[in-house]
Amino acid sequence: MRSDVRALIVSILMFLLWGTVLTYPFRAVSNLICDNTEAIVGKISMPAIASAVLMLIIVMGLTCIGLLAGRMEISDYLALAFSVIGSILYCVSVVKTKQYSVNSVFVALVLVVSVVLVLSRKTEWIRWIADAYIMALPVTMCYESVLNPLYQLLKMDIYKFSPFIVVPQSGIFSKVGNLLGIPLVAWGTFFFILTLLPVIYLSGGRKEGRIRQ
Repeated sequence: MRSDVRALIVSILMFLLWGTVLTYPFRAVSNLICDNTEAIVGKISMPAIASAVLMLIIVMGLTCIGLLAGRMEISDYLALAFSVIGSILYCVSVVKTKQYSVNSVFVALVLVVSVVLVLSRKTEWIRWIADAYIMALPVTMCYESVLNPLYQLLKMDIYKFSPFIVVPQSGIFSKVGNLLGIPLVAWGTFFFILTLLPVIYLSGGRKEGRIRQ
């Protein structure tokens, strides 16, 4: 399967199942990355719009780095290594806080399955899992930059389509407001699409996911 088609399928599935336990491991790692990025950007003194755009650029830039790894010989292991590291960090945080749940068990299960797939050299499955972790980042940004302000504009309940589509209570553009009289959703959508273009470009041209013999 072509890499851009695989990335598109993964992104659509992640978007539609974002609030379910099926996407929880990928969402957990994405939230971990985005939360830390937001914390770092928040320490820089700048206007709200600049802070939001910088946050978006960094996260989408990390997505591009993950996609660029797909063009290298070690892509199967490099991309999955980041996902394994992220899962381990999440599992460690769960153990420290002692907040055990079905979701935590599912994250650990995905980690084990990922390691088994690497050891058994199932390249095709590895790339689907790796893409799920990579594309979880732009899906997160879509929810925060586009859906959050859209729901605010329409005054919709964020749990209207729960448990599938659950919109965050606040997004990275929440502090921007209707800057220059332009609706918040317009700002978020414009910059999201702008930063999404290189992601779309880099999603193609990667190695096809054939199983190694």
